[in-house]
Amino acid sequence: MATLVGLKEKFNKAVDHIERDGIDNLMHWLETDTDFFSAPASINFHGNYQGGLVQHSILVLEFALTNFNWILKYKPDYISMKESIIISALFHDICKINQYYWGEEKWIKKEGKWHSYKGYKFDDKLPIGHGEKSIYYISKFIKLTTSELLAIRWHMGPYEIGTQINGLTKYAYNQAAEDTLVKIIHSADILAITLEETINYANLVK
Repeated sequence: MATLVGLKEKFNKAVDHIERDGIDNLMHWLETDTDFFSAPASINFHGNYQGGLVQHSILVLEFALTNFNWILKYKPDYISMKESIIISALFHDICKINQYYWGEEKWIKKEGKWHSYKGYKFDDKLPIGHGEKSIYYISKFIKLTTSELLAIRWHMGPYEIGTQINGLTKYAYNQAAEDTLVKIIHSADILAITLEETINYANLVK
């Protein structure tokens, strides 16, 4: 059984492999001014429980490194990408901090009857975009490479609505998707979400 403390320790252990200037300040901010280590990853879908956000971030990193290790067998010169993978995977969703609030009364219909339950309320006080917001927060503390910017911005890949309704945005994604780091982070995010929607992790985090 995972615990919030255990998840935080695992996350911090992964961060120890990052040598980028400003990473300590970023971590201090996450721990003191945000709910990153206790927030859910969503309201109704994957990671919709306390600690879901940090657990999702760890899982994305695990999938990304697994895929990366396979790539290294054929492209050993890609080894320099490892820090970028860790940064992009761990922080791709920090846009979700301080926007989920517990205690909202919700209703669900079971066997013909309505039942109330407590859930999360969503309130985005900085609606500038999903990947864009993560970049905004991270860039306050560390300098991101171009590939990291693209990987974090487009970690949802073509599933972001903007790629469907705006020709220029779709063109931008198609260009960004040629970057290897973008492919690694997007595929890892999809794999993590798929697993999280299959397993009831909420019962594993206490």
